[in-house]
Amino acid sequence: MSFGRKRLIFGLSALATILGASMPMTSGVASENSESAISATDDAALLAEAGLDASLPERFIAPVEEQVIDLDAMSGNAPEEDAPSESEAAAATINDAHDEELECLVRTISNEARGEPREGQLAVAQVVMNRVASPLFPNTICGVVYQRHQFSNIRRHQPNRSGPLWDRMVEIAIDARNGVSEPVVGNALFFHAGYVRPRFSRTRERVAQIGGHIFYR
Repeated sequence: MSFGRKRLIFGLSALATILGASMPMTSGVASENSESAISATDDAALLAEAGLDASLPERFIAPVEEQVIDLDAMSGNAPEEDAPSESEAAAATINDAHDEELECLVRTISNEARGEPREGQLAVAQVVMNRVASPLFPNTICGVVYQRHQFSNIRRHQPNRSGPLWDRMVEIAIDARNGVSEPVVGNALFFHAGYVRPRFSRTRERVAQIGGHIFYR
């Protein structure tokens, strides 16, 4: 084979490689005498015969970006975020849940039983919730609390909204509204302070006395 033909084959093969031809050459290069096509393997042999390296210089190789694959995310084993502490969760619950209905319940606990032990405060809150569930009373907390002739001074009462007592009453209100604790006065619907004797106490069944209050159904 003539040296000129070798140069022609080398030039065409190198050009195809630089332009990004990644598949083996199948079309071949036609000779001046219309000989059969020369494969890519023949090109490499010719280049080797001429003492030339068939590989391209590194400067012609395009850099490949590194692809980072998060195997944990793909498998569903991604690390979870740190869970909030119990105190943080409790504080968030109090803040998120403090809506108008909860406000009415906290104000009732404060107005009627702020000096009572926790069980006595929970009993008052549970009576309010028992009324909400009863067809004899309004079906909302605020409706029950503001019903005429039922709870005195609720609208005028201004509780102290700071300190551990307020936080405890909020927690008790959330407890009673969500039914977290077991009922301490059953299905009682009425209560009064021990130093008075209202008319309903003569006809209602007495359930319990907790702290300074007597409860009835």
